[in-house]
Amino acid sequence: MTAFQGKVPPIWLKPSVYQALGKHLASALPHEACGVLLGAAAAGGMRIDTYVPMRNVAPDPLHAFVPHPADWISALYLAPPPIGLFHSHPLAAPQPSSADFDGLTGLGGHFAVYLIGAPGIEPTHSILLNGYGIQRTRTEDGDLSVSLIEAQLQVLLK
Repeated sequence: MTAFQGKVPPIWLKPSVYQALGKHLASALPHEACGVLLGAAAAGGMRIDTYVPMRNVAPDPLHAFVPHPADWISALYLAPPPIGLFHSHPLAAPQPSSADFDGLTGLGGHFAVYLIGAPGIEPTHSILLNGYGIQRTRTEDGDLSVSLIEAQLQVLLK
């Protein structure tokens, strides 16, 4: 993902994706939900067109997510390939945890977007959602460093 006037490019969600994220998050409660995001770079940002939910098979699904291996493999062969990952924090704010940062290095190079959701506190806000760009840089030693940079998140009107 390239810089956009010194910031991470915005992330645009189709309304159907926002609704699908909320439904999957709610249906997985009290466990964490997870899935992949399909879309493409568009007009200086990232546009998410489709959400593909996956089963969470973590040993402790209340506090972690591990995509079902069959779901993960199927998702990697989708066309277009996934550009991002979504998961929820049912009991915490939608901010990256240390476990989230630890898992970043396992994502493929085409993953550019990371969304974290949490249940909303009002009926009109069914989901709290934060978006991040995945930034990869090489250290002087040649090691890969992966980080999350908060991005502006917008739900499209149509």
